[in-house]
Amino acid sequence: MAASEIHVNADGLEVRYGSEKSTARKGGETNHAGDENEVRITITGTEVPSTDAPVDKKVTLPSGCYIEEAVLVVTSAFTSGGAATLDIGLMLDDNDGTYSTKDDDGIDAAIAVGSLSADARIVCNGALVNTTVTDGVNGLPLPISVGYGTAAFTAGSAELVIRYKL
Repeated sequence: MAASEIHVNADGLEVRYGSEKSTARKGGETNHAGDENEVRITITGTEVPSTDAPVDKKVTLPSGCYIEEAVLVVTSAFTSGGAATLDIGLMLDDNDGTYSTKDDDGIDAAIAVGSLSADARIVCNGALVNTTVTDGVNGLPLPISVGYGTAAFTAGSAELVIRYKL
């Protein structure tokens, strides 16, 4: 085999041989049961930008899915030098290597740093929860985005779980 041969196994996972390594991701889809699906993605406080951006461009929701529920589970308390807030939303893939905002706080808006304590479970209630989300233009998947308001986060991590139907 070549030093960097790639094989895709029966369940769609890449298997790499040789010295090449796969790209680390911040999350991924799990739990496919019929039309019930779930996406999990890790949000790290120090990586949340001031301008909304995809958490991981490869972790997306399919255009046309119905978001049933979104829950943020804090694994390590978020901290900030100010009154930081967290917005969670969706981006549009502009199909040219760039992304634009669909709804920057459509999953949840302005979650206060004080609410992001260790082991907190926040049920998201943004405008895109309990609705069908679509790209509207290209039918491309929608990356999950985050951004902070007021001040940057200095620590913290959480897992965002979004349950949706196709």
